[in-house]
Amino acid sequence: MNALILLGHGARDPAWAGPLMKARETLTREHPALAVEPAFLEFMPPALEEAVSMLAARGAARITVVPVFLAQGGHLKNGLSERLDAIRRRHPGCALRLAPVAGEAPEVIAAIATHAAHAAAQADIALETPEPRPGKVWLVGAGPGDPALLTLKAARLIALADAIVYDHLVGDGILALARSGTEIVYAGKEASRHTLPQAQINAMLVALAKRHATVVRLKGGDPFIFGRGGEEIEALSAEGIPFGIVPGITAASGCAASAGFPLTHRNYARMLTLATGHLKNGSVELDWPALARARQTVVFYMGVAASGEISRQLIAHGLPADTPVAVVRQGTLDSQAALFTRLDEFPSRLREANITPPALIVVGNVVRLNRTPHKTRDCEQPPL
Repeated sequence: MNALILLGHGARDPAWAGPLMKARETLTREHPALAVEPAFLEFMPPALEEAVSMLAARGAARITVVPVFLAQGGHLKNGLSERLDAIRRRHPGCALRLAPVAGEAPEVIAAIATHAAHAAAQADIALETPEPRPGKVWLVGAGPGDPALLTLKAARLIALADAIVYDHLVGDGILALARSGTEIVYAGKEASRHTLPQAQINAMLVALAKRHATVVRLKGGDPFIFGRGGEEIEALSAEGIPFGIVPGITAASGCAASAGFPLTHRNYARMLTLATGHLKNGSVELDWPALARARQTVVFYMGVAASGEISRQLIAHGLPADTPVAVVRQGTLDSQAALFTRLDEFPSRLREANITPPALIVVGNVVRLNRTPHKTRDCEQPPL
């Protein structure tokens, strides 16, 4: 005769054994030739030894012990193997084996899943696939142009990105850090020529974040220095898209250093002002009295087209006509060009030198300190 023992842990409350006893009833009804008995590890009778003795007395030749509601940890490891060995010695004519835990059987897992789904439906809980969580958009400063001036974090994110949206001022060689298969979108803005309006760029970043885990919005210089990063994080926040910021070396710092002069100096400039030479409506309506104060350095971004207005307004509001001016184009790159002149002459000198955007205008006495920096050989450049 074949026999089966349903082995539970046991509890001080007899009601705990209800499900196990119902399983015994079902087995006895559906398999009348199979002798089925419950057994418990502790608290409740019969103990495992007693159940085996009862079945052996009834003529059971093979007894399978099926752990029910037991864990693979302490329940099945703490002395159970020794107990089974002792029982086997006591009943040498009875084959006794331990089956896998009932709760790990595929059909049991399927039944639990079916029951859970039914319970959820009864509770009016939607079982639809949840909306996938959006990815994260990183606003990354690409620095003034030279790839070696990227921050380590910027380089790592570019290499990890699933999608990159980049601007016109991102230096050559930086996108080469992206891995194969990365979705790369150009959204550059050049003077009087915008590939995509800002509203479309904002919408694109939101859409990309819903398709990709890591999206990099790559901007020349620093994303929060005239890079419209503030507008983009407003749009991302409104859509619930998580974002991160990676600062970059802004053009003012990179171009001045590359051209060989400081932006501040305790003898010449104790203030530094960054201004845009191109406002949203195309005008150059700036606080000219504040910009014309002495003992400061003023850096104009995107100001080449407004050079005549900058010169006129600063002189009209008190800056001397011979105030030094530097115009640096493609700063930090091998193609860098720097023009050193004076405030009243720099618009005409720009035209003569045919200097076109992108270029940075620096106004102030610190420009007098310009020295040609020593070039660093490629082998001396630190790796990214």
